Amino acid sequence: MVEERASNPAGPDRLRSQRLREVNFQGDALRLGMNWTEEDLRKPQVLVESAYGMGHPGTFHFRGLIEEVSNGVYEAGGKPADFVVSDICDGVVQATEGMSYSLVSRDVMAAMIEIHALGHPHDAMVLISGNDKSVPAHLLAMARCDLPAIHVPGGVQVNAANYITSNEIWAMGAALRRGELPADELELAQRGACPTCGACQFMGSAATGQALSEALGLALPGSALVPEPLTKLLRYARAAGKQVLRLLADEITPRRILTREAFENAIVIHAAIGGSTNALLHLPLIAQEAGVEITIDDFDRIHREVPVLANVKTTGRYPVDYFWYAGGVPALMFELRDLLHLDCLTVTGKTLGENLEEIEHSPFFMRERLGHLTNFKVRKDEIIRPRSDPFGPDGGVAVLRGNLAPDGAMVKSFSVPKEMHVHTGPARVFEDEPDAIDALVERKIRPGDVMVIRYEGPRANGMPEMYFAAAILAADPDLNHTTAIVTDGRYSGAMKGPCVGHVAPEALDGGPIALVEENDLIELSVPERRLAIVGVDGRPRPPEEVSDILDQRRAAWSPRSARHTRGILSLYSRVATSASDGGALVPPGARAATQSPARHG
Repeated sequence: MVEERASNPAGPDRLRSQRLREVNFQGDALRLGMNWTEEDLRKPQVLVESAYGMGHPGTFHFRGLIEEVSNGVYEAGGKPADFVVSDICDGVVQATEGMSYSLVSRDVMAAMIEIHALGHPHDAMVLISGNDKSVPAHLLAMARCDLPAIHVPGGVQVNAANYITSNEIWAMGAALRRGELPADELELAQRGACPTCGACQFMGSAATGQALSEALGLALPGSALVPEPLTKLLRYARAAGKQVLRLLADEITPRRILTREAFENAIVIHAAIGGSTNALLHLPLIAQEAGVEITIDDFDRIHREVPVLANVKTTGRYPVDYFWYAGGVPALMFELRDLLHLDCLTVTGKTLGENLEEIEHSPFFMRERLGHLTNFKVRKDEIIRPRSDPFGPDGGVAVLRGNLAPDGAMVKSFSVPKEMHVHTGPARVFEDEPDAIDALVERKIRPGDVMVIRYEGPRANGMPEMYFAAAILAADPDLNHTTAIVTDGRYSGAMKGPCVGHVAPEALDGGPIALVEENDLIELSVPERRLAIVGVDGRPRPPEEVSDILDQRRAAWSPRSARHTRGILSLYSRVATSASDGGALVPPGARAATQSPARHG
């Protein structure tokens, strides 16, 4: 029965591609001009969209995955069509003007995939990506287009010699500039940090996105974070090509999978892996495309309930390929089963609970992974910790509010030293990141200071990552447990330390962060979820007096002129939504009415 369905996955009258052939006779001729056969024209047409490109190691290996997805589509009776929209690498453009293009590239990629999927007569699609903006772009496009679809995570690099990772090189570069590190030590790290293709070896935005795709039910079980050299990655790609034809036959589309409960499952996994703060920009936006209301407050609520179990870099010890060897997302789900909605539909056509039962009774799933850990002489429970012995007592992210961030700000709380969970210090104000970096490199920042980096939000500057500044701070033994950064920009998934980002409203919109002056007292309180101005001129003031002072400053404040006056960043500066709403170029087309939180457990 399965083979019969695979060879004829959907009747011609149900196929979008075949209906369009009845009104556009030129289309057949054009496809035949690309060496399609007459038989190909009658098959279900499957978009095989990837982020393949030469921008970074996370996509350079995708040709093999494209081929295997296409093979799977052919085997199941479909006709694949290979399209490409590549992404930029946050690591390559970090601390340059290129970083301003990073966040908006997510929306541009999603729009191009929408054009490829719906502008051409495709019936289904398989999307291949693995990195910071390409994964959320693909998930956005899946929700928006709502064609039967599967996401293939692009895999991760294997660990490098001495466990070095590329994000550590920022602090080494700063040390070199200060004359504290020999040049050959930096070059040695650069030569070895990326030994294979794939996403970076730490739980940054790329690895987090892959894990969340699987947690949402949009990727095949166990397919997130596969070490790139393993042929297992190719097998998942071929399986996805075959399975998407079954989804087409059963009329299973992303919006049937992307329920509120599915997003809550993803946030549970996000908390347990200590995932990237960038997920707070992406998941709510993807949810809105699916007609589901998810906000940053859902992250804060769920993160309070879920411990961090993944002992992985950057805050933890092990690279993320070890996480996959330890069982990956499914193994993590076994530890959290009582917190998950197990009746959520997935791209297997089965529920999450059914998928986990199959894995639990498989004679091979865990054994073929754990054997690698035997080689490394590392125990599984060192990497994915049991609930009884978590890596962190609660989830990785806290959402802060107060007179400095009325619409919210976020901090990766479990990576913040305990002594900085409550901190008050004098503001050191910087109008952009380069000036802040110079102050850090030249050691002009004193222990206890609160660095305020503003005019880096979505509309002001594309919301670049402030990773370079955060990395220098984290590597400084005098500052990393005494000094904070507060910004309306964002942070890399590799970020750790007392760094608060996503402050909203942003400075360009007249948010209170635009009104901060040198030596104002800034209070950070993770337990109370508070970020506020509590004093002026280095002295505490009553709340009502602070409020009056801010009103006076606002009356004298005027908006800065646009930083970007041409191209896509000019458009983004005019229309981008707030960071608390995803920093979107294209507002979601299907907002749901506010729903009450789904029941956990």
